[in-house]
Amino acid sequence: MSFNKIINKIKQLNSKDNESLIIGLIFILTICWLILYVIPEIFVNLFNTFLGKAILILFIVLVTFKNLYYGMILLTIFVIIYRFLTISIESNIKTKTKEGFTWNQSSTNKFLEIQKTINPEIVFNTPEIQKQATQEEVDYFNQHGRWPWSEKVKNLYTESLDNNPYVRTSSEDAIKTISTIYNEKAILQIISHQTKEGKFLLNGVSINTGKSNPYEDLPSGWGDYAYNSKQISKKNNVIKCGYNNNDELSLQEINYKGNDGILYNHVKETKNIDYNELEEKIPGFSFLKGPCDPCKSINNPPDYNCPFELNVRGVEKGVTPVWKYLWSLV
Repeated sequence: MSFNKIINKIKQLNSKDNESLIIGLIFILTICWLILYVIPEIFVNLFNTFLGKAILILFIVLVTFKNLYYGMILLTIFVIIYRFLTISIESNIKTKTKEGFTWNQSSTNKFLEIQKTINPEIVFNTPEIQKQATQEEVDYFNQHGRWPWSEKVKNLYTESLDNNPYVRTSSEDAIKTISTIYNEKAILQIISHQTKEGKFLLNGVSINTGKSNPYEDLPSGWGDYAYNSKQISKKNNVIKCGYNNNDELSLQEINYKGNDGILYNHVKETKNIDYNELEEKIPGFSFLKGPCDPCKSINNPPDYNCPFELNVRGVEKGVTPVWKYLWSLV
């Protein structure tokens, strides 16, 4: 049947037939919407399995043989629903990609079996590890018994090991052992937390506001011998990343207010601050690509899009190599 004949047949429908058709289509669309909203798995199985697609095609063919016009409308409805499901699935995939990776169950089971053999004393939380390592990486581990590290990461780990005054071992042997435990992103996090940038984010940096603190300062005329000789300690304000009332990482300034009069515990006051104030509050601190929230670098998973430079006394100036790598500055 040609397209012109279809058009002529449509025109031949009287107004009563059109009214019944519209009511029927609204009813069908309403039922489809209810099913899609309440039991979306039905449509997912129909449109994303071979058997489901075969049933839909057969149903459209049967309706088309009975009434070509209805068959065309039904096909249009199914195409719209299929496209809607496709967009929803793509959106879910993008969301999962941002949050982490997904391993197949076979790879996960094999990973845990291997770890029970080579690292029986360590408990591995696979959902957390999947936020860091891809399916390809765990497949490599299952084949070689260690995580794949790039040469750059191996060099960064070696450099970190050489600068550690408490550990003296062969870097080659250390890499062979540590790479059975930590994937590349995990070891980069560990290395970065040992640097001045990481210590600032985790533990904070002490700042001297230049203002008198009646809770910490000695009375006028007492001098500073007690401080210099370490007989008593004075705590300056500290800026660090901490959890706020919403359990989110944010910049905080801690103001120490002496000791209480009961148990002699140190009293402190914590307040949230704006990252735009960092360059003014912390001497030697500067953003490299404009103001941003540095605390995102220690989120889980971390977001390495806020490069900064922190120059502190007794430490080499500039950005440390591992953070240059994480911030793509090299």
